[in-house]
Amino acid sequence: MTRKLLARYGLTKDPFTKDVPVEELFEHAGSESALARVSAAIEGRASAVLTGEPGTGKTFVVRAIEAKLPQGRYRVTYLYNATVNLRDFYRQLATALGLEPRATAEAVFRMVSAQIEETASAQKVHPVVVLDEAHLLPVSVLGHLHILLNFHRDSRPLLSLVLVGLSELRDRLTRNVVTSLAARLPVRAHLGPLDAEQTGNYIRHRLRSAGCTQEVFAADGILLLAQATGGVLRKIGVLASVALEIAAESKSKLVDTATVEEAIKRCGEALV
Repeated sequence: MTRKLLARYGLTKDPFTKDVPVEELFEHAGSESALARVSAAIEGRASAVLTGEPGTGKTFVVRAIEAKLPQGRYRVTYLYNATVNLRDFYRQLATALGLEPRATAEAVFRMVSAQIEETASAQKVHPVVVLDEAHLLPVSVLGHLHILLNFHRDSRPLLSLVLVGLSELRDRLTRNVVTSLAARLPVRAHLGPLDAEQTGNYIRHRLRSAGCTQEVFAADGILLLAQATGGVLRKIGVLASVALEIAAESKSKLVDTATVEEAIKRCGEALV
């Protein structure tokens, strides 16, 4: 956004940027429930699944979980490259844990397991591994993760896994080949889209966080924006930003239905 546009609405920064500090994240009923349930699972030394369609705020929830876990008691390792084979999966996990991967898959696996046990038992820090885009993990990896969770004949919960992915991940976890893993993921949280009221609250929250103290979006504009975006956070941000630009061009103080209609035309396939 240009300085002129920011100044028009009393903004100190782009209100719909992805670079949002954790303390400014928008919490609604769905995200609060997901945050509470997954956090409770981790604190209980259990594992969990977090699903949702693209742009519904899964990454925000993960960031909030990491920020709210007591410092010094947990070590969160985040992996996002899910399209790898079993050997490369453990190599990237080893690297993320600060280890030097060895040649064979078995050697790397043993190295990772030893590091997790050292962290949990000797250092008294609970390891948490977050696997983003987990719906893309090959069966060879999904089918092996329950072994990664198996310590001391499955008697000690030394590691928490958090699988994050699209809704299809839930279906993948019902397949027989990953039954052992599914049984070790007792907590399942799902993020859905926002309704019209939540969409309005989200927009106002983002504007206030960026320094705006005035009412910018009219009620009819918010309703159309919610319908056009399906309540998906990412799409709301895109459409709201364009709507603000159009309102500024026309020197309008409010983003109304006509403004949002024009923004929808300009966004085109970005809202698909």
